[in-house]
Amino acid sequence: MTQIRAVHRFFPVGQGLFATGSVEFWPPARRPRRIINTGRPPRSAPVGPYRWVYDCGTSSGTRLVTNAIDDLKRDCQGEKIDLLTLSHFHNDHINGVVDLLNEIGAKTVMLPWAPLWHRLLIGFEQGLRAEDPEMLFYVDPVQYLIQEADDGFEQVLFVMPSDDDGPPFSTEATVTPEPPEDLDDPDKPSGLGEPVSYGDLEGAYGHLDHRIRMLRSGKAIDIHGVWEFLPYNDPATEPDDPFGFAVKVESLRASLLNGNDDERQSALDDLRTLYETTFGRGAAMNNVSLMLYGGAVGLWTGQSICDCECLYHRLTGVCGCWKKHETRGAILLTGDGNFESAAKWSSLEGYLDTRRARRVSVFQVAHHGARANWHDGLAALVAPKTSVFSSDPRRSYSHPHAEVLRDFWMFGPIQVDQQSGFSFRIHLER
Repeated sequence: MTQIRAVHRFFPVGQGLFATGSVEFWPPARRPRRIINTGRPPRSAPVGPYRWVYDCGTSSGTRLVTNAIDDLKRDCQGEKIDLLTLSHFHNDHINGVVDLLNEIGAKTVMLPWAPLWHRLLIGFEQGLRAEDPEMLFYVDPVQYLIQEADDGFEQVLFVMPSDDDGPPFSTEATVTPEPPEDLDDPDKPSGLGEPVSYGDLEGAYGHLDHRIRMLRSGKAIDIHGVWEFLPYNDPATEPDDPFGFAVKVESLRASLLNGNDDERQSALDDLRTLYETTFGRGAAMNNVSLMLYGGAVGLWTGQSICDCECLYHRLTGVCGCWKKHETRGAILLTGDGNFESAAKWSSLEGYLDTRRARRVSVFQVAHHGARANWHDGLAALVAPKTSVFSSDPRRSYSHPHAEVLRDFWMFGPIQVDQQSGFSFRIHLER
């Protein structure tokens, strides 16, 4: 018998997002060379856990993220996170990332690829100025991570725009592979994606660090052959540029990426002036978001779930709330993704394959439940078991908006705010 045990968890960070989880599995027990009757069936050793994080930020108070990082650090027990995904570059989704990397670390940091001029627009829209240290993240995110948390990560994986078909959907149960002998070697690079060379990323980096890798459209991240993470970088999110901002950025590329601090600051000052006199504050940048599907590969039976947050379960790992029924078990994280029309959902569903989309049990409602990133009837198209709103209703944004909440009312809405988190545990076997 093969088992998967997965956890999806949302920390109470208020107006922001900090989701995490783990996947571990038990392959079939190896048949011993000498059969010794012990009166018990042979047992296999578990593989994992493979730990992941999606976003780490808040605008409701840094202590909320600090407390959550401390909680996760205790769970990790000195091990690095395997995969840290940043959905986009807004402060309420990333302002805890540096602390997370320095306190726990990550083998792979995954983020959406966007051209330099687009990243700079997002930085200016956040109110950042040339002299702000965080502005370097929008100029050169890899260099910023090296500067702020050099020992906290092993590689950066850029997800290219998802403008092709997604990977094929496996209709047959996979054959669980034998775990490699060096699976737990902490010095072995994860090797996700493929190395990049000059030109692959539009020459965006003055120096091409060996830790930079890329994941092309149509590729998934395979976890031991039994679980997959499939990112989606919406190719339609690049904003219009009626003022020639991209051309101006291109003319200053050398100063931005290879110049000294004074040259970079001067270039950013010029670009910010152009931004303020053309785009102006409030340019719509919320469309940018790397979405992430995570689910089991192949066909599984014997499924059970527990979605309680009781202290006894958290302390002991067991409780009386397990429900044995057919459940799908996959999670779909959307960050601040845009679902303003049925066509937006259709594009994502087509990339994932409808059969994956129908497996989604936990759906993180985009942009904290904002009406601007939603359309009436979206909930029925997704049809999740649980819909998570990670927001702070007391803040001025008033997220989630009432019409979005009503749309998801029949699909298990869960409010994750400053006080309440949410966990969803699933066991699969075959």
